[in-house]
Amino acid sequence: SLYVWATVLAITLGGLAIGYFAGGELSYRSKNKFSLFYVLLIGSAFMIAMPFSSKFLLHYLQSSKLIPSLLFSGACFLLPPVIMMGMVSPLLIDSLSGDKKDAGRMAGTVYAISTVGGIVATFLLGFYVIPEFGLTLPAIIFGCLLALIPAYVLLKNKKFKLLILVSSVCIVLSSFHKPKAPSDIKTLYSAEGLLGQLLVVDYPVYEKSKIKYYSRILFCNRIIQTVSTPKDSLQPTLPYIQKITNELSALKKGSTVLLLGLGGGALANELTTMGHQIDAVEFDNRMVAVAKKYFELNPDIDIEIDDARHYLNACSKKYDVIIFDLFKGEENPNHVLTIESLNKAKILLNPGGQLVLNGNGYLQGKIGRGMRSIYKTFNAAGFSVKTLTTGPDEAYRNALYFATLHRQNTLGEYIDTTDALVLLDEFPVLDILNKEANRAWRLGYIQNSIR
Repeated sequence: SLYVWATVLAITLGGLAIGYFAGGELSYRSKNKFSLFYVLLIGSAFMIAMPFSSKFLLHYLQSSKLIPSLLFSGACFLLPPVIMMGMVSPLLIDSLSGDKKDAGRMAGTVYAISTVGGIVATFLLGFYVIPEFGLTLPAIIFGCLLALIPAYVLLKNKKFKLLILVSSVCIVLSSFHKPKAPSDIKTLYSAEGLLGQLLVVDYPVYEKSKIKYYSRILFCNRIIQTVSTPKDSLQPTLPYIQKITNELSALKKGSTVLLLGLGGGALANELTTMGHQIDAVEFDNRMVAVAKKYFELNPDIDIEIDDARHYLNACSKKYDVIIFDLFKGEENPNHVLTIESLNKAKILLNPGGQLVLNGNGYLQGKIGRGMRSIYKTFNAAGFSVKTLTTGPDEAYRNALYFATLHRQNTLGEYIDTTDALVLLDEFPVLDILNKEANRAWRLGYIQNSIR
């Protein structure tokens, strides 16, 4: 979200500033030739420990207020390694500059190499390493690589004390874990990557203290995305899927449906069973693999790996229905729900076609301003919107918008858009408008409230 980006950037810049100053002071006051290697080694230890300390901290802060939690957690696990990295440049310049004449040239060279390295690493991590391997393993590997040279130099010069201390700290921090799930929960899949953490578990459903059956659940960043139960359990599909399929029951067989957001494929499977042709767009390759392996995704569904907004912009195919079932954990991505995006989707609709949106269930008060703004944006794009919800309690329901370009007789639940905003590409505020709703949804999951 915007708050996370702002926090990370501010902590990074602040940490580098502190590091530059501290490194300059250390190079001036200390003439220990091993200072640079000490700093590198401590920095590598913080980097290796970061995935473990972050998970430990975030687990205990997840019920706290958003912005204080972001600032405190970021300062605890992100600030220390950034400070140590900031200290490296002035120490390196000091060790390489033989006299004052070389100082400026050497400083320019060091910062140029550092910046180019940062650019290469950013592209490498952003486009390949993190999408493929997540955050934990790369942090550990990069930390170990960073420690190789200083560890070698210090061992060669018989400087054992810091090596032992750093190794001990890494071992202690790596032991920090969140409480383990009960043993009856079976973890089938867990991986980090493009959309964060994906987790598939078989979750026990009890009857008279005995396990009656297992529900298979897909989590994205610990928020439920898909639930599948055995056919003999007689449990219905998720309420929002029932609402969508009921509302689309009048569609003639063979209708073309574009589903933006595949998840575990439950909605796509239902629509395919109804006899429709489904194109699904999913951002993360892992999600498709999980849907096929663990949730019996119908092979007749055509899947495109792409960003939903990019697909809308590039697509020329016409559809009878376009469904926005997009979540990053608990968040609707704001770039897909602007008036510019809806106007593009409108062009892709066949005559009489409709857009469908699945969102959180908050529609009233300050907490519902984000969903009301999405509603107002649909109106501004020329759509008449019918609103349905999956239950009376806003905290445990989904809100669904069914939008058409012709006037609808039944508009469902009344939405007051007086204080709502029209969402624009140049004014991406949906994360901010939805922050309380998103927080409430996450707290609901933390408290084992399953929609």
